Amino acid sequence: LFTSVVYAQFLQPVEKKIDIDKKVTPAWVLTVDEEKDPLIESAEDYTKEELGVKLKGRRDLLIAEEVRIPSIAFHTGDLKIQFSSVGSETQIAVAFMPGYDISLNSQDNPQEMERLRQFTRNLVKYHKVSFLQQTIADDEKRLRDLESSLKKNQREYKRLDKQTARMDRQINSSKTDENKKFDLENDLKAAQDRMETLEGTEGELEDEIAGMNDKIHVSQTKINDIENK
Repeated sequence: LFTSVVYAQFLQPVEKKIDIDKKVTPAWVLTVDEEKDPLIESAEDYTKEELGVKLKGRRDLLIAEEVRIPSIAFHTGDLKIQFSSVGSETQIAVAFMPGYDISLNSQDNPQEMERLRQFTRNLVKYHKVSFLQQTIADDEKRLRDLESSLKKNQREYKRLDKQTARMDRQINSSKTDENKKFDLENDLKAAQDRMETLEGTEGELEDEIAGMNDKIHVSQTKINDIENK
């Protein structure tokens, strides 16, 4: 429930008049618990992928000048996305200006402004999902490494188990002389110590694998929650 509430909050942009590029203009504004630079990168990628528009940077302001975006606006204009640090969070403001003194707003352009709101929401969703997908990819790689280590651990244990059984038979055989028994007993003790270590390692690996599977599941659940908002 807490997760759903948090994601619902970042998906609710608020229309405000805000200073963008030295001009007060209506914009969709929201604050997200994300670092600014990765969010800027996501905005550039998403805008290019979704709208086929390339943004150009001016410090913390990205602009696509004189572009036609039918999925948002009826007229050509400037798409502006501004980023501001607010403590450990980042405020993002999105505006579309068909003219120097004209900006989309809900009163005069309700349909276009709603589409701009959806674009703003989807941009943040894209950023969140991309981050989580990369997290899952990294965790899955770690999981594969852990599973490989566990199989290697189990193979060594199985080999040693056979060796210790064979050495034990030789030690208890009347055909084995005392010098050979002495050497076998030392080897047996070393093998048993190693098996004890492997048992402990196996438990640690199994715990870490379980934890990694849980982490991946949580990340995927977050993605599903975001995409369904």
